[in-house]
Amino acid sequence: MRLVHILPLLALQALGATEAAAQASPFTMSPNGQSNPPAVRPQPQPAAPAPSGQGFEMRQPGAAPATPPAAQPSSPPANAGTPFNMGPARQAPASPSPSPQTGAAPARQPAPAATAARGGVRNERPVLPFETVRLEGESDAKSWTVHLTQDEAASGASLVLGFKNAVVVMPEGSRLRIAINGESVVDTPISSPNDIKRLTATIRPGLLRAGQNIIRAEAFQRHRTDCTIDATYELWTDLDSATTRLVFAEGAAKTLRGLDDLPAVGVDSTGVTTIRVVAPKIYRPEIRDRLLRLVQLVALRGRYAHPVIQVVETDPGPSPVGTIKVAIGLAGELRGLVAGMPDAASSQPLTMMMQDPGSLGSTLVVSGPTWQDLDTAIGIVGAQAVNNANVQRGILDTAAWHWPEILTAFGAHSFRFADLGVPTQEFSGRRLKAEFAINLPSDFYATEYGEAILHLDAAYTAAVRPGSHINVFVNGMISTQTTITKQGDIVRRHTIRLPLRNFKAGINQVTIEAILLTDADERCAPGETLSESNRLVLFDTSTLDFPTYGRIGRVPDLAVMSTGRFPNEDVPTTIVLARPDPLNYSAAGTLLARMARSGGTPVRAQFSNAASDDESVLFIGAVDQIPSGLLNRVKVSEHLRMIWPSTPTGDRAGPQVASSDFSLPTSQVSPDRLATASTDEVRRRWSDTFQRRGFFQQTLGTLQGWMEKTFSLSLSSLSLEERTDAPYEPPQRASLLLAQNQSDTAGVWTLLTARTDRALADEMARLANPLLWSQVAGRAVALEPRETKLQVEPINDYRFVQTQPLSLRNMRLVAANWMSANLVQYALLLLTACMVLGVATYLLLNRLGRRP
Repeated sequence: MRLVHILPLLALQALGATEAAAQASPFTMSPNGQSNPPAVRPQPQPAAPAPSGQGFEMRQPGAAPATPPAAQPSSPPANAGTPFNMGPARQAPASPSPSPQTGAAPARQPAPAATAARGGVRNERPVLPFETVRLEGESDAKSWTVHLTQDEAASGASLVLGFKNAVVVMPEGSRLRIAINGESVVDTPISSPNDIKRLTATIRPGLLRAGQNIIRAEAFQRHRTDCTIDATYELWTDLDSATTRLVFAEGAAKTLRGLDDLPAVGVDSTGVTTIRVVAPKIYRPEIRDRLLRLVQLVALRGRYAHPVIQVVETDPGPSPVGTIKVAIGLAGELRGLVAGMPDAASSQPLTMMMQDPGSLGSTLVVSGPTWQDLDTAIGIVGAQAVNNANVQRGILDTAAWHWPEILTAFGAHSFRFADLGVPTQEFSGRRLKAEFAINLPSDFYATEYGEAILHLDAAYTAAVRPGSHINVFVNGMISTQTTITKQGDIVRRHTIRLPLRNFKAGINQVTIEAILLTDADERCAPGETLSESNRLVLFDTSTLDFPTYGRIGRVPDLAVMSTGRFPNEDVPTTIVLARPDPLNYSAAGTLLARMARSGGTPVRAQFSNAASDDESVLFIGAVDQIPSGLLNRVKVSEHLRMIWPSTPTGDRAGPQVASSDFSLPTSQVSPDRLATASTDEVRRRWSDTFQRRGFFQQTLGTLQGWMEKTFSLSLSSLSLEERTDAPYEPPQRASLLLAQNQSDTAGVWTLLTARTDRALADEMARLANPLLWSQVAGRAVALEPRETKLQVEPINDYRFVQTQPLSLRNMRLVAANWMSANLVQYALLLLTACMVLGVATYLLLNRLGRRP
């Protein structure tokens, strides 16, 4: 009987040993136990994920993060032995496990040859125009466009969305919606206060199209517990660019077929489009001038929102996402830099798009056998770069970061809210916010007089109490306030006046806020924040009417540069680089590309190694490269040469620490601050301060404050002394300086500088952000590190530059604005005119009438 039982056991053991031996090689973990793969290997299964490390998650919206299927333990297929080999002798590591924070495998760089052979590069494209898109308040929306190639539009795609919100946002009453080309793709509760929530939505086939696609993000948010107006400022939802992207189907190619596909280069996870220029021997003036002209044309043809230029002399390898490589030079010089350089470049001008081997990037080759042929090839790039119709009509190409495109008010014109991107909207909350942008030309001169008229079409219910009001902000400053006096009404063409002093040349942001007070919000019963009863409706038939205003240029005025122009365009501005190195070229290229995108046309400039006194000059270089006397020319303090080198900003991401070297001299420290003063001493010191100000001084101070508050008048505006600009000293922490001043002749001198060459290129890339660039104004601006704001130095001393044909009407408007800014001169002119009229009347009457 024992023999009968033992024989089946021996058979089963032998069978198990055979199966184990068949699988021993794929799963061996010993250093010397790896065996070669079989000569004939089956094709990989289609469901196997490509090892691209993309941030893609297939869980349902709102579900808890889980390990993706690729990372879950499972029985491997028969042909998967080699990829799962974990022996140290193997060079290619196994697919890593997902990160617990994002649920995605960390990115890695596979060998280009292997990647090309497998065809496993997944096409994923960030779609947000900025690093973070914030939706604030109870109702907010942002719109922009994304360009796709024919291959991308034809393939299947999914939208991966990552967002985070304030903890006070009520998920039951708050929704986040994403629409593409007018069709809703995502509609989800806003419920991610602790970490970035990621969800995936499949895009319907045929919804995406080749070329421009409009994306709109809307947030409807309610507070958890608070019904007050102040609580609405605590509501926000941030869309995260690092996790928000379009993910195309497996094997979908991204092929730029020609120059018309340049907008499809897209952006990286910070909203930047990098134009990486590869050029040999960049120190030569012949290549410098053509390079800086070409980057402007590429930025215009690509319609990039935030173009950043990187100039290199050797090929850095495959381009990352949001980067287009541009190779420029003579054909003989590029042959050693660009792999697969076509032979046609040796005989004729060549402008050609080439696919980078082993990546999804592309290279634009601009070449020719001679310099003349190279000019012809550059002209091909710029053949359709400028949309002359839109430039003449004043339509700014802002679609990549602001949709609809921003319109320009050249003079008397009426703009409907529907054309400005403000739709009809019904509102059930407490604070309605509607935003739009309007552009003004570079020679706008109506900062002291005149008004724009806002004709409002709206209606509100009887629940809205009198005392509710409508605030209008222009460029972040309160412009006017209108109080609601009736309880329930339909408003047609209600007039709200906006002083033009709040506007400036360039892009202006206008925000309308309706503050609604109700009895229900004052009681704030449980669940009141979830009420969906509409209280207000704002119609898109509302209009913004601009009057005819004066137009004349001023120098200095950096706001002109923010519009893509130089103050005096009768002659081209001379651009001088401190050194002909890649970093200075990168900074200059980024500045010119940003100006070209803002103006819609290439900048009218010439390049030189030196400048003369009788021309307009733009000098670009680090602070230690600035020639002697240049800081005085642009009215900047010479202390900058000593302050900046001794106070480096350091890494922007590093912590800020107090300097241990900073101290006040003993003579400057008040004795009262060295020890704790008694109450009697503090009271006596304050009493002495007020007693030193006599009754007359106190009365004069009170009167001056009242005049400034009521009539915007100050003693400085009533002075006959000539206003001059003192040398400007930027903040010690500033990382970039842009300053401008008029020269003794007819020219204008402009300086762009930073602490080092590297800081100059990096900080100019930050300044090229369209939201920062639109803030450029005054005679000098300083960029703060770690912050998205500029310190603007106002203009006091300037001269006029004629930009329009001479006309009596325009002269009258310019004179009216000038006299409004110079009241004493206006009063003296008025007094002189009265005296002349009196004398003329006396002489005239003295000759007429009877005499005894």
